[in-house]
Amino acid sequence: MDNRNIDASVGLAFSLPLFERYRQNGVLQAEVHHVPGVRGRCMGFVHLVEGKVVSCYLEEKDGQRRPITKELLTRVDSERGPFEWKLKPLPSPPSLASSPSSQKVASEHRTQSAPVPRIVAPLDMVRLEGWSDQHKLMLSMVYEEIDGMRNIEEIKQRVPLTPNITEEALRILLALKSIVVENS
Repeated sequence: MDNRNIDASVGLAFSLPLFERYRQNGVLQAEVHHVPGVRGRCMGFVHLVEGKVVSCYLEEKDGQRRPITKELLTRVDSERGPFEWKLKPLPSPPSLASSPSSQKVASEHRTQSAPVPRIVAPLDMVRLEGWSDQHKLMLSMVYEEIDGMRNIEEIKQRVPLTPNITEEALRILLALKSIVVENS
C-alpha cells in the first residue's frame, strides 16, 4: 500500500461520518468475511464522492460483484470486524483549467491539448442516495452535455452553471467512473 492510502480500520461506523465531514473521495476496501449469503472471504468496496457513499459492493474470489447496502456492510464490520479498511484516494482528474488562448478558440477549431470528456458508463441517479435533488440536477445537466466531441471549456459555456460548479460536476463524474477525460 502506498502512503496516500488512509487507514480506516477502526470501523466503518466511525470512519464513514468522518469521511463525509471532510468530503473525502476514494474507494474504501477491505477483505471481509462472514457476510450473510456469501461463502468465505471476499473484498468489500465502498465508493465515496465528496464523502458521500455512492455505491457499496462485494467482489468474490471469482470476480463476481454483488451490491450490498451501506447499512449491512457497516453492521457486518461492527459485528465481525472491524476489518482493515483502507481508503484509496481517487487519482486527481486531469487539469480542468485551460490556457487563456484556448478559451478564445471556437468549437470548430479545437486545440490539440484541450481535454475532452467521454461517457463510459450511464449516470445512475439511484446510486446517489442522500444527495439533494439540486445536486443531482446539476450533475445530470453536465452529464447530458458530454458528447465526446466538446471539450471542457465548451461544456462550461453551454451549461447554465458557474464554471467552478461545472468543473466540480466533471470531477464527480470522473470519480463515479461515468466519464473519462482525454486530450483531443
